[in-house]
Amino acid sequence: MSFLGETSSQTIANSRLAFIFPNGSITHNQTGVYFQSPTPTPMRIPNDYSFDTLKRRMHNTLQLTNDQLVDEIYYRQPFIDAGQQYFFQSLQLKNDDDVYTMLMCNEQYSCVGPIELLCIIIRTLDVILNLLQSTITPTHHAIMYYNGKCNIPRQGGFLGYSFTGTNPIRSGIPSGCGMDKLNDLIK
Repeated sequence: MSFLGETSSQTIANSRLAFIFPNGSITHNQTGVYFQSPTPTPMRIPNDYSFDTLKRRMHNTLQLTNDQLVDEIYYRQPFIDAGQQYFFQSLQLKNDDDVYTMLMCNEQYSCVGPIELLCIIIRTLDVILNLLQSTITPTHHAIMYYNGKCNIPRQGGFLGYSFTGTNPIRSGIPSGCGMDKLNDLIK
């Protein structure tokens, strides 16, 4: 299987097989941690990858849209305990040194299988802000007069009440606001 225009022999000789667990979970058992995800995705990681290149490759391999980002990456790192048993721990990849450690670990413990990466996918900040703005409770505009007075019109000429006071304050009152919440807003 070749990736991004490479021949199969070049790909296999100069890269490592990896499985991506997008938005998966980290669980623990008797051998340490393992990753779970409904659909692990295979990819190849060249031996000379940087952290930024790894994130871009994962983004492309998972076919993420422009409003999605690979935020966090965790590597299922093997190690041998004092009793010569294989265990796994979770190592968060944050820079080029971590990627190098992952590749060297995979070379040293090649018998444990392919590299396993769990990644957390988030939406971009613009998308999150748009979602927050669209879910904000609609408000009604109000003007509050502190220590003001209500001007009651004379009998028979009712056109409504008018209020007067000093330093009126403009405010928003959420829809469905009850008296208790309105009192809290006024304080």
